Amino acid sequence: MPKQDYYQQGQLTDLAYLVLVSLTTPCHGYLIMNKIEEVTEGNVSIGPASLYTTLKKLTQAKFIQLLEDDGNKKVYGLTDNGYETLKIEIKKRERYALYGRNAIKENRRGAHEEI
Repeated sequence: MPKQDYYQQGQLTDLAYLVLVSLTTPCHGYLIMNKIEEVTEGNVSIGPASLYTTLKKLTQAKFIQLLEDDGNKKVYGLTDNGYETLKIEIKKRERYALYGRNAIKENRRGAHEEI
């Protein structure tokens, strides 16, 4: 049986997640790259090749759509499916973070640490 693409399964990589979050307001590629770097406080920097590969996959999965193409800039935005997928992904990531926090609390060494 062929391996299904993560996006087709509704699973997002960290990069795809950050791109979707960036596209809650329609924008072009350069602005997406800047938003990701800003929101991650410089911890994630994405180059054009990675960005446009991700945009292509997200478009094929119907999570985003091309809204404008003036020849110089392509403006992308979330589809309804992308918006719903993003909401599901946020809830999933919140559960994972809670699981991690609880695991640290239960560990003797982390009993006094706050995350």
